[in-house]
Amino acid sequence: MEGVVVSRAVTQGQTVASSFQTPTLFLIATDLTDMQVDTNTSESDIGGVKLGDAATFTVDAYPRRIFQGTIVQVRQSPQTVQNVVTFDAVVGVNNKDLALMPGMTASTRIIVANKNDVIRVPNQALRYSPGGLTAVSQPVSTPSTGTENSAARVWVLRDGTPTAVSIELGLDDDSFTEIFKGDLKSGDLIIVGDERSKQ
Repeated sequence: MEGVVVSRAVTQGQTVASSFQTPTLFLIATDLTDMQVDTNTSESDIGGVKLGDAATFTVDAYPRRIFQGTIVQVRQSPQTVQNVVTFDAVVGVNNKDLALMPGMTASTRIIVANKNDVIRVPNQALRYSPGGLTAVSQPVSTPSTGTENSAARVWVLRDGTPTAVSIELGLDDDSFTEIFKGDLKSGDLIIVGDERSKQ
């Protein structure tokens, strides 16, 4: 077998005895240009992951470099650690420059949905309400798409006056949320907080 020796379990001259289990002499990687990342995906997120989904990840060795990959397997066997159930979603990645090495720790983001040219607002704007009250959102049905969207409102500065605008929410990530429907347009001034003067 041709490949790269990743680890060696014996030394020259050492006696190798096989009793009930065949001893491991070498760990050989046949092709380091084609690697995979084993991700621990929570059970609440694994339902949205499917084969062919795009994924990005970073490793500590190259913190400013974003690697691209694709979901090639979603394994059925659960892993339970301290009552937290996760599943292994395998990300295949091209490693032609041999930058990635076996055993590296990766922080992975799986892209399960993507939309272009949409209106989006910062998530902080959805939590803002004058007087410090938290805005409450409730699920509503959208017949045009058959999906569930959330009804909410944001505050917009129009003619120097805060104005509440009712909206329906679409996709969201850690920072922004898509506006599925509502009286908003690109360039509107969204209020995300109050500026309080220091006395």
